[in-house]
Amino acid sequence: MNYLIDIDGTLLNGSEPMKGAKEFVEKLNKNGDKYLLMTNSIKSIEVQQKRLLQAGINVSAQRILNPIVAINKYLLDSNIKKVKVVGTDLEINQVKASNVKEGYEVVVLLDFEKSNFGYDVIQGIVDDAENGIKVVTASLSPYYLKNGKKAVDTGSFVKVVEGITGVKIDNYGKPSMAYFGIAGKILDAEKESIYVIGDDWSTDILGANEYGAKSVLVKTGKYKENDEVKCNPFKTLESLSEEI
Repeated sequence: MNYLIDIDGTLLNGSEPMKGAKEFVEKLNKNGDKYLLMTNSIKSIEVQQKRLLQAGINVSAQRILNPIVAINKYLLDSNIKKVKVVGTDLEINQVKASNVKEGYEVVVLLDFEKSNFGYDVIQGIVDDAENGIKVVTASLSPYYLKNGKKAVDTGSFVKVVEGITGVKIDNYGKPSMAYFGIAGKILDAEKESIYVIGDDWSTDILGANEYGAKSVLVKTGKYKENDEVKCNPFKTLESLSEEI
């Protein structure tokens, strides 16, 4: 069988494993099932792997999918060698293409906050889009919570650029079809044979449904009562201790 399994809220609660998570992954390993662990975080695969290991979930780096891994797969499949990356050095180092200031074929939007990017960077992206250079992003999230307050996220800048230029920026995070399509390619599996397991109805489940996979909503993490009514999952579980 083939699985796409969300990490935070489904396998992990912070640094602790969710109920049944360790046993579920151990069962997949024992049965030789094909699976990927998915996240919208752009923290490095090594960081995610370490988090999982500390919670007692031992997986290889190749089994972890995040938006930068998805972007790298797109760049490889498209034979794109040179890009302009908006992000920190830690994020730039994850991108498997040369980060250059001229002659780039694609602009990759990862993070604006940590390096305090401002007007000049946004204007440059607008110019690139207007000049026909493809722009892709790791996130469409307009904000996230920081110390209980809303903090501007990459998706807000995406909307600004799209609004000015009229050019659609492709997203390589959940719930986009680009993300799920790349996951299917990595698994080398037909979408109808893939079970997507997650706690977030708006990303994990709606994304899986649109892609055409079998969505499994777990009542952990972000789950709130009656979320299943909003997303019509293939199946709903109380925890990963239950059989799918």
